[in-house]
Amino acid sequence: MTSGQGLVVGATSEIGTAIATSLVSEVDRLVLWGRDPDRLAGAAAACRAARPELEVETRAVDVTRSAELADGVAALCAGGPVKVVVWTPGLFDWAPAQEADSARWRELAEVNVTAPMEFTPLVLPALVDAAPSALIYLGSGGGHAIYPNNAAYVSSKHAIAALAHATYADVRRYRVKVCVIAPGMVAAGAALWSPVGQEHPERLLRPEDVAAAVRFVVGFGDHGCPTEIRLQPHLME
Repeated sequence: MTSGQGLVVGATSEIGTAIATSLVSEVDRLVLWGRDPDRLAGAAAACRAARPELEVETRAVDVTRSAELADGVAALCAGGPVKVVVWTPGLFDWAPAQEADSARWRELAEVNVTAPMEFTPLVLPALVDAAPSALIYLGSGGGHAIYPNNAAYVSSKHAIAALAHATYADVRRYRVKVCVIAPGMVAAGAALWSPVGQEHPERLLRPEDVAAAVRFVVGFGDHGCPTEIRLQPHLME
């Protein structure tokens, strides 16, 4: 177990909750952020059920609001050393570029690109101070390929991969691990809208598979860093 705090941003999604519950044995205090207080309470309850003695704190945060990000990080740092941070928020859009809603694209860019870019320099000093530590971003298979009808989403996931790799280049000397986890289709969220997600969700990755990758990064030796992990389901055809 790491002596210090863990933060999961976006803990109210299925993947976020799975990641949070997977970290209960890795830290001695867990902080969960999300926009929906009821779903946050559910995620916290799942973490406490997995480890009753664990201190779990929740905070309602809209990641597109600069003041909420800054206040949330300040409160986190006041709670002790920050050892593990996992960033999961993301929006999806499905439309040909020539038919897309520009307002939706702006919203997607704010959540998928602007927010993590604003968050990263806020939280990195705490991770450097508490090193060895880990910063993990949830990316996507769309960050390494091009798909039609996905221009905004694919662009944003390429950006999060670049953010992770460039950030690691800056902080590797301090023993801060920075990794982007890029799953293919997961049986949660937007992937369930796809034909295979609707007809054969059992063929997709599970949220717990993504959580297992997070734990691998957290538990990896302090002498190195898995900078990128790509996950794919076996049975897509």
